[in-house]
Amino acid sequence: MSDLRITELNALTITASTDEALVSDTSTAETKKVTIENLFKTPYVGTPQALSGAGSTVVANITAPITNCTSTGAAQVVSLANGVQGQVKICSHTVDAGDVRITPANLDGGSYVALDAVGDTVVLLFNDGAWQIIGGHGYTVA
Repeated sequence: MSDLRITELNALTITASTDEALVSDTSTAETKKVTIENLFKTPYVGTPQALSGAGSTVVANITAPITNCTSTGAAQVVSLANGVQGQVKICSHTVDAGDVRITPANLDGGSYVALDAVGDTVVLLFNDGAWQIIGGHGYTVA
C-alpha cells in the first residue's frame, strides 16, 4: 500500500472515533497518525477578536472563532456576515457599560442576539445559509 497516492485510496464516508488519519507534523518533518477522537479534541488556539464601541456598529470578523465584546456606553451593535457551512462563532460580553447586540446577516429564529451582562455568551453555527444558535449563557433573542 505504500506505493499508492492518498487520492487512490478508498473513500471513507462515516468515521469512528478510533479511525486514524494522516498528519504532517511540521515540527519534526514527519508523517504521523492521529485518531479521529484526538484530532477533534484539539482546542482553538489563537487570539480572540476584541471589539469595543458605544452606540455604533462594529464588525465581527469571520476568521477568528471567538469575538470578545466590550460595551462602553449605549448599546453596541456587532454585525456578523454570513459564514461558511459548518463554521462556529462564539461571541462573549467581556466588559459591561451597556448591552451588546450581535446582529447576523441571517439568523434563524430572530434578528439579533442580546448580551446584557459580563459573561453572557452565544455560540453560533452557520448552517444552511444562516447562523443558528447552538448554545451559550445569558443571551436573549429578539
